[in-house]
Amino acid sequence: MTIPGIHLLRQTPAILRTLTEELSEEQARLRPVAERWSVLEVIGHLAHVEEPAFRNRVERMIGEDEPLLASYEPGLHSAAGVYAARPLSETLDAFSRQRDASLEVLRSIDESALERTGRHEKLGRLTVNNLLHEWPLHDLGHVRQVAELVRAICFYPHIGPCRNAYQINP
Repeated sequence: MTIPGIHLLRQTPAILRTLTEELSEEQARLRPVAERWSVLEVIGHLAHVEEPAFRNRVERMIGEDEPLLASYEPGLHSAAGVYAARPLSETLDAFSRQRDASLEVLRSIDESALERTGRHEKLGRLTVNNLLHEWPLHDLGHVRQVAELVRAICFYPHIGPCRNAYQINP
């Protein structure tokens, strides 16, 4: 069985490494807008959310009958500094390790597991198939976010009069 978006899930850590390889630690921590996350916080979030919000939920839904799935509150973790606790390289490594563990789980999923369900405390009933589609959607949103931050931090300030041709939304 082919897992939806598994090719993307496999590549996300490498994509993020490529996007961020020229950032300094200071640039990785920069929040161009106070209420938005830095590159480090985005990748820290991905590393932190991988197990509780994706891998664990899928494993529980496959192994248990309609488990109750706790809500994950990224704002609480961000406010507590969890997402920016380590340097960028360590955060990327942590995300890669978490993703490798998730890919092992995903490789073992049988097609019959797709309709297994769980009950999210805020969203209601979810299927494994729902989560397998949400996972790459979540990745893509944060890849886009990191790309936009890199555009705003590394390139936009230096393009001179060409700035009039671009809109940046970090």
